[in-house]
Amino acid sequence: MDIPVKASLSISFSNQREAEEKLSAINELNLEEIPDGVALLAEPLTEKIDIASFLDFENISYLSCSGDNTDEGSVLDFDWVLDLRRQCILHDIPFYFTSTGANFRMRGRDFHIGEKFRESQAAKADVHYYPVSRAFNPPVFQSTIAPKNSINPDTAAVLSIPGINYEIEVEPEDRYIDKLFTRISYSKFRSSFHLREQERNYYLSQGEEVIRRHAMDFVSKKLAPAEPENDGKQTPMKGHPVFIAQHATACCCRGCLHKWHHVPEHRPLSESEQQYIVKILMCWIKNEMNGSPAEDNREETV
Repeated sequence: MDIPVKASLSISFSNQREAEEKLSAINELNLEEIPDGVALLAEPLTEKIDIASFLDFENISYLSCSGDNTDEGSVLDFDWVLDLRRQCILHDIPFYFTSTGANFRMRGRDFHIGEKFRESQAAKADVHYYPVSRAFNPPVFQSTIAPKNSINPDTAAVLSIPGINYEIEVEPEDRYIDKLFTRISYSKFRSSFHLREQERNYYLSQGEEVIRRHAMDFVSKKLAPAEPENDGKQTPMKGHPVFIAQHATACCCRGCLHKWHHVPEHRPLSESEQQYIVKILMCWIKNEMNGSPAEDNREETV
């Protein structure tokens, strides 16, 4: 699969012991010598690994994991994949599941996966994670240089994992939002929300910048805290164009943000995450303003 992120250095490991040995010196790396960051490669992943204590390093580009491709190799348990993904989400690190390997365990059942299906089966799991904060501020790729004091000098400089293209840049923010809107449009509940004439008139009377300030205020007060008051019920279902946009785009509570946008719960939203949510809301509102007003025949259900 293609991973849309660059790295100057890769650190690979397969088990807990290797991970601890190789990552123990990660905080000693010179950030200036790894301008495109460090890729963590749990490949092949042969056991459950806890590397949360190392993920605070500020220049981790992403973590990818895969199974053992040899026919008689170790079994990859999908629960190990999900646990690594959870650790990445808590630290806002992109995560990619690139291949099941030959032997794959899911829900207690073991499967032998043919070589040509290993990447596609991993893709079907749909567990790739890309933080909203990074989508709002995509990395600016610099020319790769070889670190002088790399943890694994054999894998320094440009990465060269077969089947992974490191030349692809992060997709533009607007395209990311378009894909988000397409995905949400398949939800019958989300797609039932539209601006009525009352909300359209309010937008026209106040102006875009006022509505944007309202959106930022609602997000900062009702969504940004780690434990928002009345979470799940803090957003009215009518009365303001931003409220309608929040429900239509699944930005109405922390649970919906986690489900639809992969934003972790129980921690404050970063400034860039708040700005990105406001951008989503304003894009939806402006799209609605180009259409016709809707009738108020929606039931107030969640």
